[in-house]
Amino acid sequence: MEMERINDNTIRVMIENADLKERGVSVMELLENHDRIESFFYNILSEVDTEHDFEEDDQITFQILPNRNGLELFISKLDDDNEVGDVINNLMAYAKNKSDKVDELSEERRTELKNSDENKKVAENVQAANSSVAATIITLELPEFESAISIAHVISDSEILSNLYRYDNVFYLTLKFPAGVTSDVVAIQKALAIEFAKESTIQSDVLYEHAEKVMSTDALQQIKDIF
Repeated sequence: MEMERINDNTIRVMIENADLKERGVSVMELLENHDRIESFFYNILSEVDTEHDFEEDDQITFQILPNRNGLELFISKLDDDNEVGDVINNLMAYAKNKSDKVDELSEERRTELKNSDENKKVAENVQAANSSVAATIITLELPEFESAISIAHVISDSEILSNLYRYDNVFYLTLKFPAGVTSDVVAIQKALAIEFAKESTIQSDVLYEHAEKVMSTDALQQIKDIF
């Protein structure tokens, strides 16, 4: 477990799955049990607040962001100059700053990505030429992380390649159906996923280059294994 102080009123705690396991709890259990999550968060606060900046009578908010390795916990102290709206804005700015850093790719890395994309496209073209139906890629915008959990439990086709991204503080899920899969199968799986998300106009290659990749290749299976 690692701790980072964002500012005088906010602490960011990175809690890995191993940390959760040691405490006998999972991300899903925390999300489903309000009493347990509150107790858990205050225990974490007591561990990381070694300088006792957060007093018992302080008004405190907790924000969580699950990821493939566990979760990020943002602990914020409210006062007259630091209301709830300010806390949310600070967290959004922090997340955007992380996103901007991901987007600041070196020219060398851009070349690598471009070459990788070109090689990938060549391979896909060869595969498509050998099949009557080309590969299909769908990009979904998720209203919240929990939507990815729901989708993972309704789509069972192991041949679908899935990637989970975070871009501008929004989660995106890409589903790639292999060449040869009929349009009917694609339509059925898409309809299941759309129950929990909406189709995005952002292309998968844009996410590949500029977004933070949370889970890759078999994101849906990884999510099912965790949740």
